[in-house]
Amino acid sequence: MAIVDMQGTTVTISDGGSPGTPVPIGEIYSMSGFDGEAPDNDITTFASTAQEYRPGLQDNGNVSFELFRDAADAGQQECLTARAAQATREFVITYEDGSTDTFNAYVKSLSKTGERGGQMTGTLNIRISGEVTEAAGP
Repeated sequence: MAIVDMQGTTVTISDGGSPGTPVPIGEIYSMSGFDGEAPDNDITTFASTAQEYRPGLQDNGNVSFELFRDAADAGQQECLTARAAQATREFVITYEDGSTDTFNAYVKSLSKTGERGGQMTGTLNIRISGEVTEAAGP
């Protein structure tokens, strides 16, 4: 079993150009997501003797990244630009072992949180639209 070390993972957002240029999103320290699930489609008919279902279209869900906020970070600024434009962009997560997750998503939010004696942090929430392509490392 291969265990993926998260140290060294990078996340990029395309800059919206054609073709898009990947812009690294800096200061990320935690990630969670790919939490979607297919809906249950009810296919029960008058002839059914019990409820019947089949899975609906796959939903790849959301991804959230915890990060230190940095107004000088080009990737964080690109996320704000994409959110303001309501634009879907390509995101690529490259793990330490060289494997990747590539998908289109839109930025739902990029928050700011802070408290006395601490660093400003935030959460980048993105919504996946369509397929996620997983590729093994070299």
